[in-house]
Amino acid sequence: MKKLFFAFAIAIMAIIYGCNSDDNNPTGGGTVTIDPNTINGAVTFVDTNAVIDTTGGYYSVNAFATWPPTGNPTATAKIKLIKGTDGKYSATYKIIGLNNGQYVVTSAFIKTPYVVGNGVLGLGSFSCDTSSSCLFGPGIQKVTIENNNGKADINFKSFADTSRKIYKF
Repeated sequence: MKKLFFAFAIAIMAIIYGCNSDDNNPTGGGTVTIDPNTINGAVTFVDTNAVIDTTGGYYSVNAFATWPPTGNPTATAKIKLIKGTDGKYSATYKIIGLNNGQYVVTSAFIKTPYVVGNGVLGLGSFSCDTSSSCLFGPGIQKVTIENNNGKADINFKSFADTSRKIYKF
């Protein structure tokens, strides 16, 4: 009986040790899988005037290796806005296919068909939320992918109302 108890105690300790994590990479509360070379998070929209009919475009979250951008984002994820009980919208996202490097993460409404100069309406960004002066300032915070490790909990606020854009191109 003592041997059985001892074996049981060792098994429980092994399970506890195996579940312990000293990894400092956030997990998103256990609901987000952090895959290699990805950026995950949530966007909280601060207003209620979202574009519901998306036949003329779509909302996205974008990762730019070069900022201000000189071309298309390095990677992008289309997002679906979910309306909360307070009438405001939110969305989760996962940007895949990123290489090691630093990225500015933004939200935007992409008009279709795309027209250069007016096709991308920037609505928010990680670390600056809805501030255009921060977004184009020298201290903008970038998300860093190192050793192919993905990043989670890259959350920020954004406008949903495209007339409140903080940049366009």
